[in-house]
Order: sequence, then structure tokens, then C-alpha cells
Amino acid sequence: MTDKIIFRFITLILIACQSSLVSCGNPNPNVSRKQLLELASDTAQKVDEKPPFVFPDTSYKPPIGAKYTEIRSVDPASPPVTLKVSVPQGAKQPLKLSMFGSSVEYVKLRLPGENDFFLSETQVSMSWSSDRVNTQVYRLGDHFVTSDVLGIRLFSPSGHFVQNLLMSEFEGKRDVNKIEVDFESFKRATIQRISGTRCYLSFVDYEGNIKIFRHLHFNFVHIADKTYDKDAKKKIWAGEFDLEKRPIYSPQTELPDLTPGVEMVPVRSLLSGSIVDNNTLFNFLRAGDWDGMTFNNMGDTLCKFTNYVVESGGASASDRSFFYRADGQLFYRQEYSDTIFRVKSANQIVPAYRFDFGAQRLTAFEGRNDRTKGKLIPFHWFVFKNSMLLVFSEGRDCPACRTRNEVTFHCLLYDKKTGQSTAVDMRSQYPENILIENDIDDGMPLPLTSLRTQGDALIATFTKRQIEEIMKNKAGNISSEMISKIKTLADSLKFNEMLVIMIND
Repeated sequence: MTDKIIFRFITLILIACQSSLVSCGNPNPNVSRKQLLELASDTAQKVDEKPPFVFPDTSYKPPIGAKYTEIRSVDPASPPVTLKVSVPQGAKQPLKLSMFGSSVEYVKLRLPGENDFFLSETQVSMSWSSDRVNTQVYRLGDHFVTSDVLGIRLFSPSGHFVQNLLMSEFEGKRDVNKIEVDFESFKRATIQRISGTRCYLSFVDYEGNIKIFRHLHFNFVHIADKTYDKDAKKKIWAGEFDLEKRPIYSPQTELPDLTPGVEMVPVRSLLSGSIVDNNTLFNFLRAGDWDGMTFNNMGDTLCKFTNYVVESGGASASDRSFFYRADGQLFYRQEYSDTIFRVKSANQIVPAYRFDFGAQRLTAFEGRNDRTKGKLIPFHWFVFKNSMLLVFSEGRDCPACRTRNEVTFHCLLYDKKTGQSTAVDMRSQYPENILIENDIDDGMPLPLTSLRTQGDALIATFTKRQIEEIMKNKAGNISSEMISKIKTLADSLKFNEMLVIMIND
């Protein structure tokens, strides 16, 4: 019986593939008709080998309470490193790319259609908000995945378009400059997280005109609020795409046409959080008497971690928390904390680094009551293979403080092992304009804020518009010769292309 079912499944797939190829042409120009048929045949024979994909279903309810007790202690084998933070004095070193890598690799991603485009400071307007956004690029194994409000796409290691993984659906205007979303018919595809060769996806079908409930305050006096449609509903699906598995054609109902390799199941809710391991996520919350929790893929709470920096004060927050991954492990810092913790397991965190701000440390009470003058506040934290870069401000950063010249930015580079710091010349008044000199191959300078860690490499992405913006602002006093190089690069790119720069050790 099983053999008959498998045979029928193979036959249906082959018929579907043949019909699609005859009627619509090959939907993937990088895969031949013969390869598609072989792919489908290969896949059907390997269905039983695929491990079950576990997401919370619509009926499962996690038990109340946490499963484990928190363990927070110093690791004797790796005690925390103290990082002294003070306003740099004397000579400063220029920020160069050779501080973080020894080689540079360039890959150009190209969308299949001439009318397609990557988002680059594109204005996206929804029912409750309007913001300027960029297409995000991630490494999925040795491939690339792009994600934006339009959907999720897969590219080969050399930058060739492979397939759409999951695309959003909505009515409204869409071009390279502006996207207007009719939210009442918005069906949004989103990347939840990426782990190795696995990409976890979600698809939310919004029903009704959903609006966010929000209170507006001024000096703690309530002014107005916006209500939401209580009758609004949404249907949620979640699933995974594994690059190492052969794609499977899986027809679904109430979903858009899915491309090979994407399987979706209905879920009760979406789990968000940073990955600790394959079955453990960490979520950072700033409410009550705990500041973080771990939970598994079924939504079961594994552990709650106590919040030790809560202090009474106002509603204004001047500091910020952050997460990052290094050496395959998750690290985090809570706002107003002087410690960066490493998440060792579902219920154990260990201090990895400690900031020593001296008398200029900002407390939670001071931050929430805008008593920030002269205080040192972390702004950006970049972690590389052998070093770490801290961009911090003296005084709170906000448009009003910048106008009144009440905030100054500084930059320190730390050795990962010793914690010793080197003062860095920002060559710019504000951190968003910091450029890293490309002294590896004398190529285009890279904005510091464009860098992201991707596995063992650093990655920066540029669209035509972003490169033109660097050239226009001439941030960091770019030489006229370099401006000419940048212009040539910008002229060579189209709106359906994106340049990916990887810095390797």
C-alpha cells in the first residue's frame, strides 16, 4: 500500500511539473526542465527521511511556570573581562578594514525581472505607520536570502536568483521609491530566524483593518490614544526551508503558490526570540521582576532570569539593550547594566564582559529621568573575530541634544582577550557617518553601521541609492579619486541589483 501511495505521489509531481513547464515555461531560469523533473523525483523518494518540523499547533497550551531555576555565576575557566570606558585623550588611530579581516569578497545579487527592485530607504506606508526601510540580506549556508515587505527570496553563492521562498500579497502602490500597503488585504511573509542551512518562515493573513493601540504622553500627562479593531483577526502559518534537503512540492490551501522546498503549517502564535540552540530561544523583556526568559519551540517557559537593575523613575529610556552572536553562542546586555552575559544553556548565564564607566556610569533612575549630562552611554557595539568596537556618547543622543550640541560621540576598539582599548578617530561628528577605510584592496570605504556579523565573516550590502548617498555626503572626507571610483560603481548598478561585500579573516 505504501509503495502504491509513493508511486502515485511521484506520478502526480511529474505530471504537475510537466504541465507547468509546458503552459508557463520554466519558472526558474537557472534550473533546466530535466533538472526540475529529476529534482521532483529525487524528492519524492526522500520524503520519509525528513525529520518532523515542530511548531506550536492550535491546540497545545504550555504548562504554567518555568521548568528550571536560574543559574548565574562566573565561569572559572573564562572569567569576565573588564572593559574600561572613558573619553579618549591624545592620539587616535584611523578606522581601517584590516583591523577586522584580511580579504574582501564581492557578490552581486540580481533579481530576475527588470522591473523588480531591492528596497533602499524606500518609504513603506501601512495603516498605522510610515517608515523608510531597506532590504535585509542574510547568509543561509553558502547561499543568500533577502527579506523585505515584498517577500523572501533565495540566491546562489555567486548571486544568481534561485527562487522565491515565500512572497507577501497586498493591494497598493509599489515602486522603488514608495510602497503603500492596503492592510485590510495584507498577507505578510517574514523570516523568523535563520540557523545554519535552515530558514524559519511565517505567513500572516491579516483580516480586518488592524490598528495598534497606543497612548501618547507629554511630561507624563495623558493626551490621546488610538484604538484598534477588536474584530480584526489573523491567520498564521509557519514553516521552514532547509537548504540541505531536496525541495518538495506541497500544495496548500489558503496560502499563495509555494515554491519547491517550503512547507507551512497553521500555528496558534509565532515564537520570537534569539537562538540559544535548536530547541531553545531567549527573549529579553523589561517588565516585572525578571528581565529575560528562555523557552522551547512549543512555547514552554524553561527559565526566567531576575532583573537586578530595575530602579524607580520616569518613562524616558536613554540606554539600550543589545544581542549578538559570537563563536556560536548568544550574548546580551540589558539596558543600564554594566555586564554583557553569555547564555550558556537554557537556565544558565555567565558574565563575559564588564563595562567600567567609573563615575560617568548612567543609572536607570538617571536615564529614565533625563539626568544624562556627562554620562557615558553605549550607542553601537560591534563584535569581530579578535576585537570589539564600542561607539558611545557622552550625554543622551536625541535630535534636541544634537541641536544644542549637548551630545558628543566617541569610539574605542578593544582586544577580545585582554580588554585593552585603542582610541579610534571617527572622522565624523555622528556615528551614522563613520566610514571604515578599505585598506585591504583600496576599494570603497564602508559605513560602520552597514556591517553585520554573518557566521565567520562580516557582511555589508549596498544598493545603487545607498552608494550614491555615500558619494553625495562625502562622509569621512573621501578623496576625489575615491569619489570617482564610487561613482563608477553606482553607475554600474541597477535598482534590481545589490552589491554584497564580505570581509573574511
